[in-house]
Amino acid sequence: MTVIDRLAAGWPAWLGVAGIALALTGCSNHNDAVALPSSSPSTTSIPFPPSDEEAVKESYISFIGALDRADSLPDGSRRQHLSALMVDPQLSRVLKRVEELRSKNLTSYGTVIVHIVSVDVAGNDATLHDCQDSSEAGIMNRTTRKKIKRGVEKGRTKAYLIKGADDKWRTSKYVVLGEGC
Repeated sequence: MTVIDRLAAGWPAWLGVAGIALALTGCSNHNDAVALPSSSPSTTSIPFPPSDEEAVKESYISFIGALDRADSLPDGSRRQHLSALMVDPQLSRVLKRVEELRSKNLTSYGTVIVHIVSVDVAGNDATLHDCQDSSEAGIMNRTTRKKIKRGVEKGRTKAYLIKGADDKWRTSKYVVLGEGC
C-alpha cells in the first residue's frame, strides 16, 4: 500500500479527528460572548405623519410654550422665532404685548399647563378649546421679581389655527374666554 493509498484509506478518520480538534479550539474558559444574528428578521417601523388633529395639538402646545417665553427671546430674532408658530393677527398682538411689558419693566414668569378639550379641523382651518392651568404663571416686575399678576387654575381659551402652504399649523387667533371650565 502506497502512502497515497494509506492517506486515502485513512482520510475519513483523519477528517473526523481534525474536525473535533478544530471544534475544540473554539472553546475556552475566557467566557467571551459573541453576538449571533437574530433568527427573526428585524422590522423597522416607519412613523406615519401625525393626523391633522394631532398636528394642531402639537402646534398649539408649542404656541403656548412660546407665549410663556416670548419676551425673553432676542429682539432681533423674536419675530422669526414666533412666526414658526403663529401668523397675523396673533403674531402682531404678541409682539405688541412684549413691547408693552418691556416699556413697563414687566416680564412673564412660570409655565401654563395645557388641557386640550377639543379640536375641530375643517380643511386648512382648525378650532381648539383648552382648559389651561396658568395658576403658576403670570406677570412680574423685571427688576424686583415681585409678582404682579397671576393666572388661574382653570381658564377657558379658544385658538384658531390655519394650515400654511408648508403644511404647518399656526395659531392665527387666541382668545381667553374666562375662568372656569
